[in-house]
Amino acid sequence: MGPNPVGRDPVNRILIEHPSVSGFHAEVSVLDGGNRVWVRDLGSTNGTLISGRAITEGELRPGEALRIGDVEMTLVVETMEVRIPSMTPAAASAAFGVDHVLADGTPACCRNPELPATHQPIDGCQAVLQCPARFHVSSLRATRLTGKHSRALLFCPQCNAKCEPIPGLAVKPKKKGLFSRIADTVRLGFRR
Repeated sequence: MGPNPVGRDPVNRILIEHPSVSGFHAEVSVLDGGNRVWVRDLGSTNGTLISGRAITEGELRPGEALRIGDVEMTLVVETMEVRIPSMTPAAASAAFGVDHVLADGTPACCRNPELPATHQPIDGCQAVLQCPARFHVSSLRATRLTGKHSRALLFCPQCNAKCEPIPGLAVKPKKKGLFSRIADTVRLGFRR
């Protein structure tokens, strides 16, 4: 979009390395949202032609030849149609894997179907295209608060909604290692 300088000098947006092309030969502007192309000669030595006629400036239409020095190009316009399929939130959720379950019937994590789902967004998904909203804790983004009430805040990796454990789902606590148990014991000994 906008003006595009054409020429042999490397600073041009459209570089044509040919001896018949001036350093700053012409300017090609795309106008009206890509519907029109306007060409302006910049005082070049060998001239600018549209369909064989010399111009100082003029419109280049689809199929017409643009000659800059001894280099000739033809404007080809391709139209594209972009279609976005419509999808219900339920279908989108199914596509993301919400309906997957483990062999024991436990809902599976939508990001890693081998793991059980342990968490979900607190107020549901906040995205326009709703995410599956069931994740294993290891799939969530975490931010740790520090200070007197330090804890981790967990967020959906898809829609950034704050997550909590799925109600009624028993989550087995992670076993503490030897050093964690020793640290807890040492901390307990200093409490008053």
